[in-house]
Amino acid sequence: MNTQSLPLTRPGIIPILIIVQAIVLSPLWFHLPAWISASTIALLLTRFVVYRKAFKIPSWMILILAICALVGVFLYFRTISGREAGVGLISLMYTFKLLEAKNYRDGALILFISFFILVTAFLYDESILMGVYLLIAMMSILMGLIALNSTQGVAGIKNLGKISGVTLLQALPIMLILFFLFPRLSGPLWAMPSNSEAGMGIDDEMSPGVISSLYGFDEIAFRVDFEGEAPPINQMYWRGLALSEFDGIAWKIGVESPLRRDSYPKGSPTYQYRVQLEPHNRRWIFGLEDLIDPPKEKVYLFNNYTWRQSQRVTQRLLYSAQAYQIDYSDIELSQWQRQLNTQLPDDGNEQTREWAIEEFQKVNDPEEFVRYVLSYIRQQNYHYTLIPEVIEQNVIDGFWLGSREGYCEHYSSAFVFIMRAAGIPARVVTGYQGGEYNPYGDYYIIRQKDAHAWTEVWLEGEGWRRVDPTAAIHPSRVDDSLLNQTSSRDDWFTDFDSLTTTDSELARSLWQQISLRWDAMQSFWNESLMGYDKDMQFNWLSKVGINNNQWRYLGYALLATILLAGAGFGLWILSQAKSKDKIERAFRRFQRVLEKQGVDIRLNEGPKDLLHRIKQQHPELYPKAERVIKRYISIRYQKSRISEANQQSFIKTARSYH
Repeated sequence: MNTQSLPLTRPGIIPILIIVQAIVLSPLWFHLPAWISASTIALLLTRFVVYRKAFKIPSWMILILAICALVGVFLYFRTISGREAGVGLISLMYTFKLLEAKNYRDGALILFISFFILVTAFLYDESILMGVYLLIAMMSILMGLIALNSTQGVAGIKNLGKISGVTLLQALPIMLILFFLFPRLSGPLWAMPSNSEAGMGIDDEMSPGVISSLYGFDEIAFRVDFEGEAPPINQMYWRGLALSEFDGIAWKIGVESPLRRDSYPKGSPTYQYRVQLEPHNRRWIFGLEDLIDPPKEKVYLFNNYTWRQSQRVTQRLLYSAQAYQIDYSDIELSQWQRQLNTQLPDDGNEQTREWAIEEFQKVNDPEEFVRYVLSYIRQQNYHYTLIPEVIEQNVIDGFWLGSREGYCEHYSSAFVFIMRAAGIPARVVTGYQGGEYNPYGDYYIIRQKDAHAWTEVWLEGEGWRRVDPTAAIHPSRVDDSLLNQTSSRDDWFTDFDSLTTTDSELARSLWQQISLRWDAMQSFWNESLMGYDKDMQFNWLSKVGINNNQWRYLGYALLATILLAGAGFGLWILSQAKSKDKIERAFRRFQRVLEKQGVDIRLNEGPKDLLHRIKQQHPELYPKAERVIKRYISIRYQKSRISEANQQSFIKTARSYH
């Protein structure tokens, strides 16, 4: 029977299509707007009610609802393109298609579209768990395809899950070959522009409370894998932005410009590393000080020695980088750079300004003045806290000469202000400091809570020197919550009031080990599978002797392999069909003889039923007909290949019947 003529009313077909759509769409329901998710769920429930009650929704009503959905998406997003709008629109149309599905073609189209919509889940979540879930979802689609092509629907198939699993396993070798060898794009296939402006991380300006607000977040900012030796954790300063403009409250980037390659500073390489940067929807990327060579194409080094991408980081970004120690012996601070890094607002914070001028006159040397201010912080009653006193006006005066309590942004802001008031070029640098070592993957995890602000001071004959005034605070004046970062972020254990201190520490240690092991698996997944790009493919192929300029030949070879495999499979199918055609022709001849003998031949009747009817209606023909029909059944439905001898034996038997 032609499968395309099969109706969707067969047992279980509509329910399995509804289940497949629910499985495919469920990961998207957590990311799409609530009204779109609710609409798709309502459409699926409506289709189930229509199936159970056996009534029909008019086509014009479905068309009007689909147009309303299209208009709704446009009004909500102000576009129908992009990640959120595009995925939302296709999800709605996907469920509308099931609502109006009538025949085999509609069911097949729904299932094939399911493979495409399934991949859109990776636009929002690229975790291992999502990969496992999508594998299960792919199994459900295959089950739907198998059921759709069954004449009796789901009821006519035994071990539906087993058949789907075997089919998936059979396709696995081709999937792996195409994944690793097919020429790759420069970025992930599922990278699409996002309409969302949200993103967590370092911002392009710093004011009191901005950095400290990130302290409570354990979300990963990036992971770093060092090739060889790694620096001490207290020397891991991950540079992001250099802020040179101050308006009395906030520090901003100010004037900056990208450097030409011939203007890059010279430096001695120190550490080599690879970064997995999580999306933060901003253009800057982070690197271990000092930064020189940009790690990727379309990443630029600016004149304040920071890196910028041409596009926002909306997808996980993998890059290899080299840290340097810049040689400033041939670099002079230009007049406009000196002016940029010494300017202050004309008024405000007068007391701190006067203090800086008076104290600098005592030493009259920039380097000595830096030491003096750091010593002053250590010796005076300055406190490091997440909850400082709120100061609304003259924030530098209020902190430096008043409350003397704050987080890293307070200290770096005041320090740079003091240096500039004394005529010393200085600027604020924001990024991350330190990291958590993962022994199970041999890499470091840098979290949002590691966000930090420090300073740079220009010293003649030395260049830009990193100065971290926060590190000068005496440990006795650091809040306990900041001394023990581990306990501050493990709020989960506060629920275990019955645990003793030893039990709590043991449970916390066990939980941390599980967390680090899982993160090591996730890191491998991110880099080796989700981050498998053109560069990684070239590096891998170069190990087997295929150079970068030979990738097109690899494509030709893959295409030829696919064509040859397809041709070989086609020839095998034809040979099987040809051998079966001989059997069928002999059996049809046998049926024509039976018809002449008065047996009613029915095209929709199987050979077993035919034999049973001959026994009932024409017992005189049964003994000879039984021999032919039973041999036909054994040959026609056997799993192994039909030998030539068996074919000829059956043909001879069928022809001898009269």
